[in-house]
Amino acid sequence: MWDLADEPNLPQSYLTAHTQVVWFTGNSYPAPLGGYEGELKAFLDNGGSLFLSGQDILDQAAGKTTFVQNYLHVTWDGSEAQNDKATQAVHGVTGNPVTDGIGAVPLDHSVLKANFEDQITPNGGATAAFTDDGSNPDALTFSGSGYKVVFAAFPFEAYGTASDKADLMSRTFSFFG
Repeated sequence: MWDLADEPNLPQSYLTAHTQVVWFTGNSYPAPLGGYEGELKAFLDNGGSLFLSGQDILDQAAGKTTFVQNYLHVTWDGSEAQNDKATQAVHGVTGNPVTDGIGAVPLDHSVLKANFEDQITPNGGATAAFTDDGSNPDALTFSGSGYKVVFAAFPFEAYGTASDKADLMSRTFSFFG
């Protein structure tokens, strides 16, 4: 397990030594991926699978990078219409390869002491995986171009119970293959 707090430089060799990476960004903003987009791009170009979850990952200009648009498959305008949209629960999307049949799962905002979930617009063949209380996408799945992504614009740490978390991870790893 890599801890960016202890070692802020993520070596490319660490990513390429794995085929699946799970990354929670916690309360890191703005642009928690900013310094790592090149490494993540190379990892995905090499056939990797990425589960990425966090709040405010897209905050400010971070959501408009080429990596976010072309690799995470998120179109995000950065407006207040999409930014910091607290939701009490996320809702699995019927037919999604990861979240079909999940239903509503509450988010526990006391875990990170914040509620900065974002609404997203999937692009480039990505499909909505979860929606917020207003039925707007806040997570997606993508499979294509030789890699797979599960992106959640809400913190996995706040997602339901331990059993809910284990179920989502199991479904994600099944999707990754």
